[in-house]
Amino acid sequence: MRKYLAPVVSLLVVSACCVVFSSCKDDEPFVKPKLSFKLKTQTVKESDGTIEVELILDKPAPEDIIIDYSLDGTALDKVAAGSNGDYDYEILGDYLEVEILKGETSGFIQLKLYSDLDIEDPEKIEIQIEDVDNDKIEITRDDLIKITVEQEDGIIVFLSWPAPTPSLYADMDLLVRVGETTAAWDGILTGSIQEGNQPGEFVFIPKALGNLAFGLSYVYYSGTLDPLDFTATFIELKDGVLEPVAQREVFTASYTLANINVWDTNGINTTQVVQSFQIAGGNYTNITPISVPASGSRTSVENFIPTTLKRTRDAVVTPEVMKALLNR
Repeated sequence: MRKYLAPVVSLLVVSACCVVFSSCKDDEPFVKPKLSFKLKTQTVKESDGTIEVELILDKPAPEDIIIDYSLDGTALDKVAAGSNGDYDYEILGDYLEVEILKGETSGFIQLKLYSDLDIEDPEKIEIQIEDVDNDKIEITRDDLIKITVEQEDGIIVFLSWPAPTPSLYADMDLLVRVGETTAAWDGILTGSIQEGNQPGEFVFIPKALGNLAFGLSYVYYSGTLDPLDFTATFIELKDGVLEPVAQREVFTASYTLANINVWDTNGINTTQVVQSFQIAGGNYTNITPISVPASGSRTSVENFIPTTLKRTRDAVVTPEVMKALLNR
């Protein structure tokens, strides 16, 4: 019997050790999943539409969790903008909250970016994790993401005319109509209507608007120049860079005093479209020559902006802007 005793004792010792080890493992302290943003920085364009910002856990969530976050930066979200409507993006889904479900390791904040008619410096969106509704989650130092929203691509139409002298001057306006085709304009897309006799106005038309036709109205608002020689220059803006002067499309025409057309807001809703072009597949094509009316250059227009855009502003042509556009 003694020769069998040693194996039996050994087996009992091993079993006891396993129980001890198992008990020790069960008693190990719970390690909280660590919460952070997947990226510290992100770069997008205004025309990118809906983007996602990912939050991650380093291990599955022990239960459903709600994360509170805050927004900051130079770009303005729709809720913060309030009734003025001057916003750059909006949060889709729950505002300032994002959920990670039990067993999952990531959640997403969706931001809808909006194209606009402005040429802007890059804007910033900063998202900061503020809190989580579960004390079993640890927020790490990677709790902030900085998103850079860069200028989208598009077409600049720059209207220029002679600088004023003590006795001769002109004031022009630039308006853009939009439609599915050049045969049917839906309304006014944007305009550059400045006070005074500064010899230049421009509009920016994003390529993100899609396949549409655009009608241009060059208005001789007031002045004494006869003839009024003016130039319409088409300049492509891509990746924040203006195309070289040699590659720009340039058109010239002349008005007389018969073309002076003060804006009468009580008139019918139409403009004198004297030039048109199209955007198709991200390219602008089919630019027509400038057609000079025998008289007038505009009748009244309504303040119509398609729902594809969130806002419009008058484009201010400072000497610095003019120099950049003309590369003088």
